[in-house]
Amino acid sequence: MADIENIPANISMTSDGLELFVENAEDRCQIIKDLRNIRCCPRCIMRFLGARQPFVYRCSPWELVERHLQVDLDKDVEQNSDDKICPGCLGILENFASKEFYEKVHLKVIREDFECSDFQFSVMIPVNVILRQHALYVFLFNKYEAMYSGKEEKIPSVKDVWKWCVGPYFSQLLGVPFQSRSPFDILLNFVHGSSDRECSFLLNVFPNTFCKRKNRKFFGETFTRANVAKAVSDMNYSQFSEHFLCPPLTVNEPCTCDITVTYDAVFVAGRYKKYSRHLSQTPWTVDGETKLEGSVQELLSQIVLQKFKPSDHKFSASGREDVDVRMLGLGRPFVIELINPHRVKFTQEDMTEIQKSTNVLTKDIAIRDLQIVTRSDVGNLKEGEIDKSKSYTAVCWCKRHLSEEDLEMISSTKDLILQQKTPIRVLHRRTLSTRERVVYSMSAEVLGEHLFRLHLSTQAGTYVKEFVHGDFGRTHPSMRTLLKADCDILALDVDAVEIDWPPAVDPVQEVETTES
Repeated sequence: MADIENIPANISMTSDGLELFVENAEDRCQIIKDLRNIRCCPRCIMRFLGARQPFVYRCSPWELVERHLQVDLDKDVEQNSDDKICPGCLGILENFASKEFYEKVHLKVIREDFECSDFQFSVMIPVNVILRQHALYVFLFNKYEAMYSGKEEKIPSVKDVWKWCVGPYFSQLLGVPFQSRSPFDILLNFVHGSSDRECSFLLNVFPNTFCKRKNRKFFGETFTRANVAKAVSDMNYSQFSEHFLCPPLTVNEPCTCDITVTYDAVFVAGRYKKYSRHLSQTPWTVDGETKLEGSVQELLSQIVLQKFKPSDHKFSASGREDVDVRMLGLGRPFVIELINPHRVKFTQEDMTEIQKSTNVLTKDIAIRDLQIVTRSDVGNLKEGEIDKSKSYTAVCWCKRHLSEEDLEMISSTKDLILQQKTPIRVLHRRTLSTRERVVYSMSAEVLGEHLFRLHLSTQAGTYVKEFVHGDFGRTHPSMRTLLKADCDILALDVDAVEIDWPPAVDPVQEVETTES
């Protein structure tokens, strides 16, 4: 119960401490009878009396009115109204605020088999409830202006009252707290068949808002909670009453309710190393035909998916390497978005065990620094695709032997600006354009008569293979033009992706040999 000193002056209290709009008991009784005569349910009666204390609504419907207001209702009115549905909430606070419905929702949650530490309800109310609530308020304002002036915003919404009824009861059923914000969401979408028809007068009153939406498909629904609420606020009470009955009529058609249970996406991040030259980063299919067995994504996701049990997943990495390119050093940052995971309670020790188990599966890849990150953290991953530098080692062929002068020229070349047209080998899947990229530094060492090893530090997004052989002049300058001799690349390794993400979990390991 609220502290009496803190109750606003325009709110009165009943004998048992219930805060209401109406001070006089006789006025209260008359309002209750007026609302009951138009077949409002007990919870809507309490709403329009201004009751904002959640515990009030957890009583049975008739008990809450008689217990808190000491009013004996006409039982004949109650019994004769069974075939009518409350005009204020369209039956949501009657038919869907009962133990029978709670059990139905609970059964849905059990069948979905989610793991959670708390939960929230997301409740979608039919848009015509906005019109009906306003119509009831206009009815009361016209009859009891002194008591209802300026009170519309203080009337609890159908959505809030429903949550007040259900939240604590569901906490007992699930054994976890009910929160206003939780990653585990029980979504209830209430639908009423007359919603669009009741809102249709708005097409004539506000044609610029609603007719345009109706005639342009990409706008989606014509009547939304936001635009209907805005339209109601833009009409005075007299104008609204010309188009919508105040009070609204009862209905015979009940709402329906779709129940959906979801868990917010969980993001698992880490770094992967790839040792195979016959492994694509993601599944490689062409016209439905698989070109290679397995992929980095499938290998590193296998145990993660088994443990988290998501409905689906998405894989992203800071750039990508070709099938025949190894990823060495500390590895390439990646993240797996686990959509609607059913298991979510994992410590960092659990993640380390998943990492160990994954690394035992295959010799083609290894992962490190496996951890759970937040959605906002994932934005840092994309920075590495263009903004960061990358280091490479390439085994190259040159038509002639490299001299000491050649090696000196290569090592002294800094911040070399390249103009790279989209390579021929990726032209089928990339837009034709010319991209400017930078080679920050280079060095080389001779391996044989025609072979040399080239070390590069480049801007992310540089096509290294094309920089070596020139791609028929599509990359300029290139090693071919710098050495004035035909060049080609035999093997390529990525040594480092210079992005400090995700945070290191494992001790730093020595960089593997880059010899091919």
